[in-house]
Amino acid sequence: MPELKFQNLSLLFQENEKIKQEINEQVSNYRTYIHPRSWEIIDGIRVYIENEHFLIEAPINDDSFGGFIRSTNTKKFICYINTEQPRIYQNFTLAHELYHVLTLQGIKESIHMVKAGLDDDLDERKADYFASVLLMEEHTVLNFYQQLKDKDELTKIIKSVFRFKVPFKAVLIRLYELKLIGIDTLEEFFDQKINLKEKFKALGLDPSSIEKSKVVIFKDLDSLMENTSLPDSAHEVNKTVLDEVNAYFSIDDTKGDE
Repeated sequence: MPELKFQNLSLLFQENEKIKQEINEQVSNYRTYIHPRSWEIIDGIRVYIENEHFLIEAPINDDSFGGFIRSTNTKKFICYINTEQPRIYQNFTLAHELYHVLTLQGIKESIHMVKAGLDDDLDERKADYFASVLLMEEHTVLNFYQQLKDKDELTKIIKSVFRFKVPFKAVLIRLYELKLIGIDTLEEFFDQKINLKEKFKALGLDPSSIEKSKVVIFKDLDSLMENTSLPDSAHEVNKTVLDEVNAYFSIDDTKGDE
C-alpha cells in the first residue's frame, strides 16, 4: 500500500466530503450509546473491544503494519494491534478497527489487514475517516487549536499531535478540513519527515505517545474462547483460529528499543 502523499489529498478530501454525514452520524451514535461511560476516548475504545471482542497486542517489526481483524465462528472478532508502532499509530489503528467491528464492513476475509498509507477501498476510507473524527472531535479541536498562543504553525501542529495522540499526518488533514490551517501549510509539512521526538523534547512534552509500547497482551484468550458456551466442535475451530493468529508473528521480549 503506497504511503499517503500530498498529491493524493485532493481525492481523499473529495471522498471524505461524500461520506462526511454518514461518518459523523456513526461517531455520534458511538459516543452517545456505545462508548463506555467515564472513560476517555482512546481507553474507552480499548475497553469496549476487550469487553465485546478479543483484543490482543504484540510487536511485529513492520512500520506499515498496524494490525488485523480476524473473524471467528461467533459474533466476536479478534482485533490485533501492532505494538512495535508508536502509540499514536496504535491509537489510530484501534479506532479504525472499531469502525469495522461496529459496522461489520470491510471484513470480507477471515483476516482483514490494517495497513498504513493510501487505500482506495471505500470501507477503508470510511474506517480512517471514522477514526479521525472520533479521536479528534470537531469542537474540541477547534477550541484547543484556537486558544494556542504560539506564533509558529508547526509548534501548534506538534502540540495538537501531543493533545490528541494521533499521527502527524492525520492531525494535518483534520486541521485542514476544519479550516484551521491553509493549503500552503498543509503542503509545506505533509511530505516532510518531521522528527517528532526532537520536537516534543524541545517543547518539553512527554514523548510516551510517540514511542513504541512493545506491549505483549494476549490476556486469557484461550479461556475467553472456552467460556463462550459453544459446542466442543466450535471450541476446536476457535483454538485453530488462535493458533493461526499466533503464527502470524513471533514475540521477542528481550528485544531492546532501537
